[in-house]
Amino acid sequence: MLTQIIPRHLAPHISPQFYDEYTPTDHAVWRFVLRLNLHTLEGKAHPFYIKGLKKTGMGPERLPDVEKMTEEMRAAGWSTVAVDGLIPGVAFFDFQGNGMLPVATDIRKVENILYSPAPDIIHEAAGHAPMLMDPEFSQIVKRFGQLGAKAFMNREEHASFAALKRLTVVKENANSTDEEIAAAEAAVHAAKAQVTGFSEAQQVARIFWWTVEFGLIGEVDNPLIYGAGLLSSVGESRHCLTDAVTKHPFNLEHALETKQDVTNMQRELFVIPDFEALKDALDELESRMAVNQGGIASLEKALASGSQSTVRLEDGTDRVGVIRHVTRSGAHALVQWDDCVNVNHGQLTNLQNHGVLVLDGPLQDVLATAEIRLDGRLVSETTEALHLEDVVVTIEGRQITLETLEVRQDTLPSIFPGTEIEELVILEKPVRIERDARVWTNDDPMFNRVRNMREQGESIDELVPTILTDHPDAWLLHIECLELVESDALRQALTERLHALRETSPSRHELIGRALALLN
Repeated sequence: MLTQIIPRHLAPHISPQFYDEYTPTDHAVWRFVLRLNLHTLEGKAHPFYIKGLKKTGMGPERLPDVEKMTEEMRAAGWSTVAVDGLIPGVAFFDFQGNGMLPVATDIRKVENILYSPAPDIIHEAAGHAPMLMDPEFSQIVKRFGQLGAKAFMNREEHASFAALKRLTVVKENANSTDEEIAAAEAAVHAAKAQVTGFSEAQQVARIFWWTVEFGLIGEVDNPLIYGAGLLSSVGESRHCLTDAVTKHPFNLEHALETKQDVTNMQRELFVIPDFEALKDALDELESRMAVNQGGIASLEKALASGSQSTVRLEDGTDRVGVIRHVTRSGAHALVQWDDCVNVNHGQLTNLQNHGVLVLDGPLQDVLATAEIRLDGRLVSETTEALHLEDVVVTIEGRQITLETLEVRQDTLPSIFPGTEIEELVILEKPVRIERDARVWTNDDPMFNRVRNMREQGESIDELVPTILTDHPDAWLLHIECLELVESDALRQALTERLHALRETSPSRHELIGRALALLN
């Protein structure tokens, strides 16, 4: 039996679902999307999607309870945790690497049914969860999570993430002004402009985007949808299969070079022939990462991250901490920490102002040259390493003073962000929930009455005249009534109103048109 054991360092990212605060309109949006998807995705989505949706136990009538979703997903080796919108990429991947699907619990506004700029419960629950019930795909997503959790970020990406999270919150807030949205967008562009290079985290996230989020599978000229971002969007699930979107055969290099847009429908997509091809791509991506390559070049990735990292030595011991500086001299390198921990077979030793001098060649041969000079007190010496205290290292014309120094001939087989020692993980502050209290609109009481009457099998005909008069712009409410109305005259009145509302915006034109087609 799968139990919900949440690693200590991931717990701060979890937030309550506030299930009782969902409004009748929220439940109506969920119902509309689920019913439309079930109707339109048959034959267009990966064959497992509809089957997986049923396996998760989710139905169209009410929003799912994230905690209860775990009960149905246990069979596939997954559980679910509620989070507040966007969470840092490393946490998002770490959850998945541990077999936990993070579910953003907000839900898109009626105006954003076609496409939501922010992750929401429709995207996570109706998009991701069904495909995770497929055993082969489930393992791929877990592996993505494990890679993403071991992928280095650049320090500037933290500010970029904060700006992007703010933008998604502002865009989904019904009270946001055009000026506030413009300011949030400008902040995103400014933060992104500060990001240099193409970090491992960006690479994993980009391949995840073009596959698990927005992937197509099968033949390029006649693909099926398997990406959660497409499956959960009633607009993009239809748009993506048209000629308006360029379809590329999936190629790792091409996908890495293709930037994604998180706020608009995609203009191009990638088609994998099968999931085996995606596994091969992950093999290649993993082989390039510092966690597998190690070496001095990977030290630069750890330094650029500005965050805690692990340097693994050939003897199996780790040095865990935030790297302060890396001084390279040819094929040699001096790594410095203000504070780090020596992890030696479960034994932890704190070190301050510590350094590891990594040599490319036998110790005595290198130190016999004038390249690098050491002045200090020798504590111990073996054929593999020297240990010194109160040492001054002269390297590349610089004199560096250290309290302790290790000198080793070492390949540094693995370097990765964070640590595998749970007690050394730097804990994030508990999630700061940015949310507005859900206030019932003028339409919500009527949505509630219609839902209750539908579930009790009562006629809604007596309500329709009031709805037509008092809720003239509530197109989704009119759709729900059209589904249930018995009177031909009232049906005609609702249909005429919906045709009029259909002409008030492009998104309404598509949504109302598809709903009418579904009901006819």
